[in-house]
Amino acid sequence: MVAGLVLATFVLFVAVDYFLQRRQPERVEVKNAAREAPPEEFSFPLNVVGGFKFPAHLSYHPGHAWAMKESHQVVRIGLDDFAARLVGQIDQIDLPARGRWLRQGERGWTLGRGSHRFEMLSPIEGEVVDVNPEVLRDPSLAHKDPFGAGWLVAVNAPAVDSNLKNLLHGRLAQRWMEESVSTLHTRVSPGSEARLQDGGHAIGDVLSLVPEFQWEKFVQELLLA
Repeated sequence: MVAGLVLATFVLFVAVDYFLQRRQPERVEVKNAAREAPPEEFSFPLNVVGGFKFPAHLSYHPGHAWAMKESHQVVRIGLDDFAARLVGQIDQIDLPARGRWLRQGERGWTLGRGSHRFEMLSPIEGEVVDVNPEVLRDPSLAHKDPFGAGWLVAVNAPAVDSNLKNLLHGRLAQRWMEESVSTLHTRVSPGSEARLQDGGHAIGDVLSLVPEFQWEKFVQELLLA
């Protein structure tokens, strides 16, 4: 009887040790993964064309606004890097109020620079359910971090899937951005093309290359507004 009790105790210790040995690597692996995760803004593939960034996981409207589905019907939207660098020194943003209904492809918000105002088109149709208070307090966030802290509004879009199908993704988005950069080069004054990029990145203030009296028309043509 004693031998049986000793044997049972031994088997119990072996089982506990085996269980602990199996769980130990899992805890170490998770800890290492958390420690080694790079603190970068983009955790998704980041495409770059002509110095302009556009994260691959987003959907894009030809007017240079992006959309990202966050839940069943809620979509977060903002302007892309091309629009941010095009306008440059954004010092005012007029966003739609909560409850307002946006229509896809129609005017959604306004960017301001000094006395100039630039309309942008909404990539999604639906009701505004959230507005980024940080970008209202500091409009320059839309220029510094258009895909992150500089997001603009969230929209409850009943037809979210069909809306997203109307936008640009993947290779189509890549090709569209290439065409946008090419169009930009044809719009700037002769001799300014070389100044559009600085160290492999698009300059942060494209309008500085354009006479101020042409700003509204220049931006309107490139943002389709």
